[in-house]
Amino acid sequence: MFILNKFNHIHTKIIVFRCSHLKTMLLEKLIFSDKEKKFFLSLSEKRKKEFLGVRYALKYIGINMNLLYNEKRKPFFFPKGKYISLSHSFELIAIAISSYHIGIDIEKLRKDKKIIKIKKKFIRNDESVFIHPNYEEDYLHIIWGIKESLYKLEGGLSSNFLNHYKVSPFFLKKDSCISCWIIKDSYSKKFSAFYRKIDDHYLVYIIDDK
Repeated sequence: MFILNKFNHIHTKIIVFRCSHLKTMLLEKLIFSDKEKKFFLSLSEKRKKEFLGVRYALKYIGINMNLLYNEKRKPFFFPKGKYISLSHSFELIAIAISSYHIGIDIEKLRKDKKIIKIKKKFIRNDESVFIHPNYEEDYLHIIWGIKESLYKLEGGLSSNFLNHYKVSPFFLKKDSCISCWIIKDSYSKKFSAFYRKIDDHYLVYIIDDK
């Protein structure tokens, strides 16, 4: 396992690693419970590799709790005590572990520019106005990552990225904090998102510490 990035807050640990060289035969030894084994066997070959890679990384950083998934496939630890969020993009896997609810996303800057082709599905009119045309792909990846992180933070309750999640104007600046919102009919809640570029990927995370 090749660690690309690892950083800690007082209450949160995030690790990004490359899983392209993981040995499936060795990693299968990390699956202990019958429930985990059943879930593992239901996955595609690609997801199996990701599943095993996550468990290898957790063992590497000293996390020994059982990792399970709810009906929305949101991961959680048993017994409870810490929160976890996962993201995969091609050969990279990102794991966030926190004392608070957390959402994380990692996305690759793809050569086919797919993010531009689908921007109408997740970019609001009030978001499009602050996107600099010379850095459109960067802005789109960060905004998508923020909304994906909000979606995970909320537990997969709404996949309407256009109407239920909003990102406030921001500039591309290292270690900047970006305001964002979950917007529902009955309430709205503000969060702070953080991002960093790791090689040709964008990592975004949001911690609900309020």
